[in-house]
Amino acid sequence: MNNEDVSKRYTHDNIRPLSYYGGTKKVDLGFVGSCMVHKGDMKILAQMLKNIEAQQGKVEFKAPLVVAPPTYNIVDELKAEGDWDVLVKYSGFEFDDSAPKGLARTKYENMLYLERPGCNLCMGNQEKAEPGDTVMATSTRLFQGRVVKDSGEKKGESLLSSTPVVVLSTILGRTPTMKEYEAAVDGIVLTKFKPSQKQLVQ
Repeated sequence: MNNEDVSKRYTHDNIRPLSYYGGTKKVDLGFVGSCMVHKGDMKILAQMLKNIEAQQGKVEFKAPLVVAPPTYNIVDELKAEGDWDVLVKYSGFEFDDSAPKGLARTKYENMLYLERPGCNLCMGNQEKAEPGDTVMATSTRLFQGRVVKDSGEKKGESLLSSTPVVVLSTILGRTPTMKEYEAAVDGIVLTKFKPSQKQLVQ
């Protein structure tokens, strides 16, 4: 978070509702992946892409979206269930272990990148955001310079969010409005979790 208080810039001290930005916050790069997501997030991504194509006729990314599934087992399951084919359809890059990249990527096009399973942007030693970027990510890594460094003109921002918000922000190139968000997740059960109603303390 780009907090004027340097001591809080790389902490979770700024928690804001999506409506705070009013659909106007520019996003330069999105990241979905690492240990902070699971198979369900990949399926949500696939369904969102199908929803947006059905609603708008096609899917175009106005900011790059880097996707790193957590494990190879999850990729195998997604392939067996058909979701991986959906992701490949909309991607501009799919990892190939028989021909791995020699260098970490630092330049991106406005498209979906299906990167090798495991950690990625949050590791700080694989793909890199441009200094000064506003990165919307599912990662938890807010350490200074870990996801994005400052540039001479602008402080790098690492905004943490849910998978649907990250995905939609890269398609729009900005944070979505609630109306846009609700349309994109139509028919998706985002969570079945409900806090216990039992009285835990007497």
